[in-house]
Amino acid sequence: MIICIVGPTCSGKSTLADKVANYLNGIVVNFDAFQIYKEMKIGTAKPTDEELASGNYFLYNIKHLDENYDVAQYQKDCREFIKNNSDKNIVLVGGTGLYLKATLFDYHFEKEDPMPSDFRVNDSNETLYNELLNIDSDDANKIGVNNRKRLLRALFVYQTHNASKTALNKNGKNRLLYENVEFIGLDINREQLYEKINLRVDKMFEDGLEDEIKDIFSKYDKNLRSLQAIGYKEFAMGLNIVETKELIKKNTRNYAKRQMTFFKHQFNNVEWFSNIEEACDYVRNKY
Repeated sequence: MIICIVGPTCSGKSTLADKVANYLNGIVVNFDAFQIYKEMKIGTAKPTDEELASGNYFLYNIKHLDENYDVAQYQKDCREFIKNNSDKNIVLVGGTGLYLKATLFDYHFEKEDPMPSDFRVNDSNETLYNELLNIDSDDANKIGVNNRKRLLRALFVYQTHNASKTALNKNGKNRLLYENVEFIGLDINREQLYEKINLRVDKMFEDGLEDEIKDIFSKYDKNLRSLQAIGYKEFAMGLNIVETKELIKKNTRNYAKRQMTFFKHQFNNVEWFSNIEEACDYVRNKY
């Protein structure tokens, strides 16, 4: 059996996953794009070292920050893990919806040519966004005008394939590849969620996030793709510590909204609950 725990950051997914895994005598498998990195601990709200050492948590801490890793590689790794552990109850948990979608559904990744470093270098974000809006409004609205890297990639894909990402993604990608899969979602009150986000960010700073960042930046290029995660990229902007903390809170709140949009649009068979207790009762009553 595969149970997938979905929902926005700070909603309690990790706690729910741990409870469900314990109840079903199962194992927890990560689908968060940044919790795979060994050096990113406090800023990703990763399970504790003790929990990770228990032998019940998988696909955490599998890469260093300067190692290339993407959704296609995750798909390969997670599918192989599921195949090798087909006799176990697997609880998938994380916040990167595309990683989950690509693993469980019929996604096929063709090897893309590398995008030239000077591709559209003279065009503004607004120009790129408006062009993508005409080509693929769905993808443009997901990306927004400020995410230059994704705008460039989307336009490069269109130039390479003569088809938009949305068109390329439609074929076969709603076909679930596994049997006995259940999706359980946490959709808590918006005000409560934002309060939890603010408290979590405060706790991260109390737990030494600044020191973690200083150590990482002393060893790695702060422009690495892996360091574009919320809670890390803000430290590279030259703001003071108060401004940095507030920006992390704001970016996390915005990210939570995008996560919910993705999960609700991309997964049609989720059982949604307003709190962990309701979700746990559902699992106990069903299994």
